[in-house]
Amino acid sequence: MTTDRGGISTDDLHALLKGISALVPQELEKQNIHKLSYYLPLEHDHRTVIADIKVRLEARNIRANLIWGVDEIQNIGLLDILPASANKLHAITVLMQTIGFDYTQTIFAGDSGNDIDVLLSPIRSVLVAKADEGMRDGGAHASPENLYLAGENFLNMNGCYSAGVFEGTAHYRPEFIPVIEGLQ
Repeated sequence: MTTDRGGISTDDLHALLKGISALVPQELEKQNIHKLSYYLPLEHDHRTVIADIKVRLEARNIRANLIWGVDEIQNIGLLDILPASANKLHAITVLMQTIGFDYTQTIFAGDSGNDIDVLLSPIRSVLVAKADEGMRDGGAHASPENLYLAGENFLNMNGCYSAGVFEGTAHYRPEFIPVIEGLQ
């Protein structure tokens, strides 16, 4: 099947990357015509592998969005190859426009590679405490007024997952603190 990656099919794209031995295709149910997903063992330098993929794609004039993440439970790296226009920032921006929300009415929380576009955008964002060091380093490039780093100091919560969402919401919208306290 063909995608918007310059007319190349996911099968052709997979064949183009076949020589990168560190890449292991994810299960069939995790693939689709717009997403090619691989496992990448953490002992491999993901930056080097991604650079190799980019060279191969550029040689064929293929524009793609490469998303790196880590499955902490399975202790394995995850790499998705998507069409260049496929990212959360685009989806959230369209949703905001559709609903009529602006940046002051939107708060985003994330912790992985597929969140970086939003975390670096003008959308007020929260990087939850469970995010890996690479994500925290990437967040250093964000505008400090638009990116809040959740910690372990809000209502005796640890800043991870939903605790980070609550903490970030309280940071940007302190009027919601009584509501959040009521949930404890």
